[in-house]
Amino acid sequence: MAIEVHFEKHIMNSKVIRETDTKSHRDYIIVTALATMFLLGLFAYGWQHYQWIQYGYKIEEAQKKKEQLAEIGRQLRLERASLSNPQRIDSIARKQLGMVVPAPGQLVTFNADAPLTIPAPPSQGQPAQQAEVQPQPAALAAKR
Repeated sequence: MAIEVHFEKHIMNSKVIRETDTKSHRDYIIVTALATMFLLGLFAYGWQHYQWIQYGYKIEEAQKKKEQLAEIGRQLRLERASLSNPQRIDSIARKQLGMVVPAPGQLVTFNADAPLTIPAPPSQGQPAQQAEVQPQPAALAAKR
C-alpha cells in the first residue's frame, strides 16, 4: 500500500505587479476606431438612403398636386369662358332681372378726365343742375 503525501505551498501574488501590454492596448484602440468608423459610415449611408426615399415621396406628392391644380385651373378657365358669354349675360339680364335695352338719352358717357358729377335730369321749368357724386369703395359698388 502506497501512501501519498501532498505538500501545499501558498503563493502570495498580492505584491506582483502586472506589466501593461502596449501592443495589445494599441491593437484594441485601432480595432475599436475602425469599427466605429465603419458603423458611422453605415449610418451615414442609411440616413442618405432614407432621405433619398423621403424626397422621392415628396416629389411624387408635389407632381400629383401640380396635376390637380392644373386640372382645377383648366376647369376654372372653362367656367370663366362659359360665364362670360355675352349671350348668356344678355339672357339673364332680360329674363331674370327684367332689364331692357336703354332708350336714347339714358346713357351717360364719362371721359377719364371728367369730374365726378352726374348731370341731374332737368325738372320742368328749371335748368339742368350738376349733382355731386361721392366716390364709393369697390366693395359697396359691387353690392349694388
